[in-house]
Amino acid sequence: MKLFKKVLAAALAGVLALSVLTGCNNSAATVTMVDALNDWSKVYGEGITFEKGNEDLQNQVNALVKIVDEVGKDIKFGDAKDFYEIYDIVMNDPAVLKELGAWAKPFTKANIGDGSPLYRYGFADISLTLSASNKNKNIYYANQLVMNSRDINAPDEEWNRGERNWNYGSEAAVAVATGEINGKKYMVALFKTTAVTNPDYKPNQNPDKN
Repeated sequence: MKLFKKVLAAALAGVLALSVLTGCNNSAATVTMVDALNDWSKVYGEGITFEKGNEDLQNQVNALVKIVDEVGKDIKFGDAKDFYEIYDIVMNDPAVLKELGAWAKPFTKANIGDGSPLYRYGFADISLTLSASNKNKNIYYANQLVMNSRDINAPDEEWNRGERNWNYGSEAAVAVATGEINGKKYMVALFKTTAVTNPDYKPNQNPDKN
């Protein structure tokens, strides 16, 4: 009986963790992923501290997911099954691009070194079945959110000898939301950080601009 109770408790814990990530309580999912992102930062030695974003940030990422889910209903995916195939189709759809352009319009270009907010968004496929602990699964999702992220309002870039003129700040607020498109559950993170001067960047007279 004691063994059965332990197994039942473990199963319930797994169900609870999954419901936090895939359910409608995005604020709770944000708390879970903030912990996972900080674990990710420690594991990979990134030196970034993540914190739960405010209500405005949560509302912004909720709106982003709503756009993708609603506009995505009218997209023809053909034989696309892989998450990243679906992602590419969505992100190249004219209707989605139009709506995302309107969504991103309030995010004015960040400046380097003045503390102005720099926003990024990242996607993660949470429809996968992973044979790992809940903590390790969440770190895996956190890695996806960061590695698949894109800048929304980045400052101008200059490059010289492999160094960019700015880096991301060491602190970031984050809010996440979950959605589903073409049968694939996904998570979106919206990061709010800053752009800071890269001390290793040495400007020259003919910088490479991206």
